Amino acid sequence: MGKALDKKTRIKAWILLIAVIIAMLIPMRIQYKDGGTIDYKAMLYTVTKHHALTVEDYHTGYRTGTTVRILFWNVYENTEFVPDDINTVLSPADPS
Repeated sequence: MGKALDKKTRIKAWILLIAVIIAMLIPMRIQYKDGGTIDYKAMLYTVTKHHALTVEDYHTGYRTGTTVRILFWNVYENTEFVPDDINTVLSPADPS
């Protein structure tokens, strides 16, 4: 059979494991130049606060809200399109 680890080695292993888990939870802040969207990215999760200038159904406005992802799954998503105060209507490209 294998040798049992002594007490000092087990303590060092637990400290290393806790340090790795803490490092995976510390986020990095990324700010985009699309109107104010901010990402908080860590290795295990991502929180995105949306505020992006966008066009939807030929109207300009902002996409606002929050999205939370844990690993690869969306856990929470609350985004909506808020049109501008000015009624700007963009026409589709003329195919002819």
